[in-house]
Amino acid sequence: MKKFFDMESPLMSGLSVAADLIVLNLFTLLCSLPVVTLGAALTAMHAVCIRLIRGEGSSVARDFFRAFRQNLKKGMIFGLLLLAAAMLLWFDYQAALVYAPPLRFGIAAIAILVLALVQYAFALMARYENPLFTTVKNAALLAVAYFPRTFLMLMFTIGIWLAGVVFWRILAPVLLLLGFSLPCYVCCQLLGIVFQKLEENQRETDALSERNSL
Repeated sequence: MKKFFDMESPLMSGLSVAADLIVLNLFTLLCSLPVVTLGAALTAMHAVCIRLIRGEGSSVARDFFRAFRQNLKKGMIFGLLLLAAAMLLWFDYQAALVYAPPLRFGIAAIAILVLALVQYAFALMARYENPLFTTVKNAALLAVAYFPRTFLMLMFTIGIWLAGVVFWRILAPVLLLLGFSLPCYVCCQLLGIVFQKLEENQRETDALSERNSL
């Protein structure tokens, strides 16, 4: 019985992460309601997931709202651009259904590419301080460079939402509690090695620059 209630056991650790993700999902939904703050909320969600994975998190609420404030301006701009792109793709898709049905597959492919870019961009904004254009450019490069991970991230994110749509009567509560935070957490797990390599390369570059300056 002692092991069952041991906070360090895999069971209790898993339940703790699940509870954190439910709280995180709630904060993300609430802070996305004004719509214009969607980008900042998603950036903050990625920041909290990264901290949870790295064992750096102290409080979901404290970490979320700190990251939300820090990324408010840049997140709002990126979020509004993302919403504009989503609306454009939606209208194009609806038009294609009426006037040129075969084009809908191309539009769907573009939407998937945008989703891949977005998954990297929010994680990069949450982790590093860079201008928005640099973040988007780096996101595009990383999405291509780490295509296997990009593919897994897309499959999990799209899969969980498709399952929610098809089996919405069963999975609606799951999506409400974990629909955003769970895919984000899994994707940030996959991005861990990417961040590690980026930071190792940066340290090597800094060390080389320091040696050259001596």
